[in-house]
Order: sequence, then C-alpha cells, then structure tokens
Amino acid sequence: MTPASDMHARWLVRKYAQQHVAETGWAETSASWIARARRTQAAMNAALGARVNGADLNQLITDFEELESLECGTHPDLTVNNAGTIDNTGELTDRINQQINATITELLAAAEPMSREKVLA
Repeated sequence: MTPASDMHARWLVRKYAQQHVAETGWAETSASWIARARRTQAAMNAALGARVNGADLNQLITDFEELESLECGTHPDLTVNNAGTIDNTGELTDRINQQINATITELLAAAEPMSREKVLA
C-alpha cells in the first residue's frame, strides 16, 4: 500500500467508526447495535475493497466510544477538580488516540483483499 493510499484507508476506517459511534442511540438494544455494526463493517469492506476483521472493528468502535465518554466527561478514569488544577484529560486523550491508531493499524494489516469473481449471467 502506498503512503497516500494508506492514509486514505486510515481516514476511511476512522470515518466509519466515528459515524457508528455518533449514531448510537440511548436505548439501543444489543441486537440493533450488532445489526448496525454489521452494516458499518459492510460499508467499510466496500470502501476499502477488503474484508475487515469483525473483532478488530469491535475494538475500534469500543475505543471511539471511550473517546466519546471522555469528551462527555463521563470516562471513569477522568480526574478534574472544580478549580481545574487537577486535570488528566490530555493524558487520557493521548492514550486513547494511540489506542485508536494501533487498532486501525491492526485492522488494516488483517484486512483480506476481496477477490473479484465473475458472476455468470
């Protein structure tokens, strides 16, 4: 993969995972979450022209959900006092972004190229 195509693939993966997290409803059932994750995986497969591993995609979505909880102020490891003198938001953001980048690297490395099979008419 060329550096430009690698950057584009990383951007596509990030875009689809962020979109999945943004569409998550408050009262979503596990069945509807799984169905949406499968649609996200199918869209990502089509965009990349490769089959992505479902477990890697699940980890990536979990990482983005963790980042969203940090942005909402509900992350369990977040420590901020009222005066703002104790704040570990930057450290947590860096750690989660490193996790996201590592997961994207693993996802793209494990992606299997789709074969172009001819369909008989």
